[in-house]
Amino acid sequence: MPDRNRMCAMPSSDDFEFYDREQLLRGEIAPIRRADTLLFAIENRSAYLSAESKKNTALYRTAKEAQQSEQAFVEAMASGRTLLQPKIQDIERYAPNWLPILGEADVRLRAALAHALGKKYRLVFSAIPGIRAALGLDDGVVQQTYRRLYKNDLASIYAPKATLAGRLRWLFARLARALEAMPPFWVAFVLTLPVGPGLLALPIAVAGIGALPGVVLLLLFGFINMITVASLAETVARSGTTRLGTGYLGQLVAEYLGNAGSVLLTVILAVNNFLVLIAFYIGVSGTLEGAIHLPAELWILVLFAVGVYFLSRKSLNTTVASTVFINFINVALLVAIPLFALPYIRAANLTYMRVPFLSGERFDPAFLQLVFGVMLSNYFSHLMVANYGRVIIRRDASARSWIWGCIAAIALTMLISCVWVLTFNGSLPHLSLSGETGTAVAALARQVGPAVNWLGVVFVILSLGMACIHISLGLMFLVEERLPLRSQKPLAKRLRFAAAISPVLGVFLISEWLAFNNRGSFAGLLSLVGVIALPLLGGIFPVLLLNATRRKGDFVPGVVLRFLGSPILMGVIYILFLGSIFVYGIFVWDGLGERIVSILLGLTILIVSVAMLRGKFLGSRIVLELREDLSPAGTSLFSVTARGKALETEVLLTYRNQDRRIRSATAEIADFNQLHSLHFELHELDVAEMKVWVHRITPEWISVAVPAELELRCGDAETHVSLKNKEDQVLFPLAGKVCTLEIILPEQVG
Repeated sequence: MPDRNRMCAMPSSDDFEFYDREQLLRGEIAPIRRADTLLFAIENRSAYLSAESKKNTALYRTAKEAQQSEQAFVEAMASGRTLLQPKIQDIERYAPNWLPILGEADVRLRAALAHALGKKYRLVFSAIPGIRAALGLDDGVVQQTYRRLYKNDLASIYAPKATLAGRLRWLFARLARALEAMPPFWVAFVLTLPVGPGLLALPIAVAGIGALPGVVLLLLFGFINMITVASLAETVARSGTTRLGTGYLGQLVAEYLGNAGSVLLTVILAVNNFLVLIAFYIGVSGTLEGAIHLPAELWILVLFAVGVYFLSRKSLNTTVASTVFINFINVALLVAIPLFALPYIRAANLTYMRVPFLSGERFDPAFLQLVFGVMLSNYFSHLMVANYGRVIIRRDASARSWIWGCIAAIALTMLISCVWVLTFNGSLPHLSLSGETGTAVAALARQVGPAVNWLGVVFVILSLGMACIHISLGLMFLVEERLPLRSQKPLAKRLRFAAAISPVLGVFLISEWLAFNNRGSFAGLLSLVGVIALPLLGGIFPVLLLNATRRKGDFVPGVVLRFLGSPILMGVIYILFLGSIFVYGIFVWDGLGERIVSILLGLTILIVSVAMLRGKFLGSRIVLELREDLSPAGTSLFSVTARGKALETEVLLTYRNQDRRIRSATAEIADFNQLHSLHFELHELDVAEMKVWVHRITPEWISVAVPAELELRCGDAETHVSLKNKEDQVLFPLAGKVCTLEIILPEQVG
């Protein structure tokens, strides 16, 4: 891939203005024309970063789709065009990122660039401190140079005041920056809150057993999910794939659990998305029908049409800031809605219990019909944990904020869930909740009035409605990356799009049929998904991945909860989640199809688990990372990790004019561009393989390969590998406990 940090393209001749004879004689045209080129490069970098910020919250983005997006940007830069025109708010926001483009630009070039910006954008003095600092616009020398070049004061580039629309845009920009500038712990906490679908079905699911037993189960399932979420959060912190955003959950599973695990994940995730989307269509349409009194079938059609619009754009265009803001609103609604139920709480409703053995009831597996699946759905934040890690870890490399933030999110969800069960089930008789096919909000609205329905509509649109679009995008990307190569012909592009959205069309048709025949149950569908997909996605995979990354991970996080890696704990969670699939298949479900699917799924998980064990997914690894970091405030370094722990090593760094010998597990590398080679002395190794990772972090926080030559010697065996432009890492099997590795960088290779 071309180096986008050095890439820029000349604007067309139409972008230039004509200059007079005096400017030509004074040599002032050169900086003015260079300013046009610089502005083009700054706009492209700002546009790219703005577009990528809207993909940081994409839950179902695939590696292939991300690669195509980056390639489109590179091709646009090479051809001298922009994919998106940035707003001045974007240029201001990303000033630290495009500042390296200026290099050693002199005052004439900075003055010319200020003039070009002033001609193209409406600049407000107080709103652009980042641009002013980057260009030195408050410097008297730049101001004098501007006056000489343009016969006017530099203050002329500023607008006297912003328009109303401009003031609103700057207000939103400041709000976004304030939200994203929150301490990393709070950003992680808000981003990974699993508030939404499960909570809307929770009072219905526990209606049959009662409020107090429901609270006990909520606490139990909450602690179990806290363990699995913490396991996955640590996995993300240990893996370069997710930490740096070079891959997603599928690539993470493939790297540490093998291809069999990755295939199983892809299939289960596709089934999960398909069924969840049906459940969400039913939930949203039912809530809107109760509030606005238009048929659910019409609302399903509206949902599908809105989804197709965003599918055509391939993005929901949410950012970290907008997601945080929406989650704040959702939490406020989740606290406000139960308040309406407080005057209606009755002791008889609260004390109702129907628990096998405790209340004289014989054990009936049917009481589990909704409980287990909905409980898992209520706490399911694992996809958010798998995808959002790099947003937080970029600001806190130790990952302490990330891990504790994910755990705290589950704790708050436990508290909110208990409040919902006590208020909803305390105010509504269990029979009225048990027969509800929509959400619990609809049932409460019939008791306390329409105000609850309207709050529920806002919550459902912000949570389930937006989730519908995210999931639809995920289904489309899964299909699209398996279609033949793209054609630029309009008909072929339309046919490709139609094929890619075919699963979403199927969801729409099934949802319409269920709504028309009044057979769709939001809680029932959610429970079905919770039993089929979530034991694997939210239980089995997290603990397996944690144990694998503690042996083969790339990084060591700043906080490690040792008990999470206990073989006993891992075994208990594995048996609990796998056993639940068999219990439902053998004892709980009545339908033959459901039973067969459940039992086959359980057997498949067992077979894949054996395949992973035979593939030695728990084998150990040593990881040597060499990183040139060009990101703002980044640090170039080397690090050595063995069996998930930092390993002190003798390292010889050879520069052009001197050598430096140190003993450390990680160390900063000054003057990386002067470095010729690194020589590692590795002793007392008790690992199966070695991973060598040589890469560069760009100012956009993208990992790209750095070509290098690798020389590995273990005893009498020698191995030589060349890392090319697109290869940044390699795995070596190790046969001995004493090895040396030399990494030779391009300057010495040449």
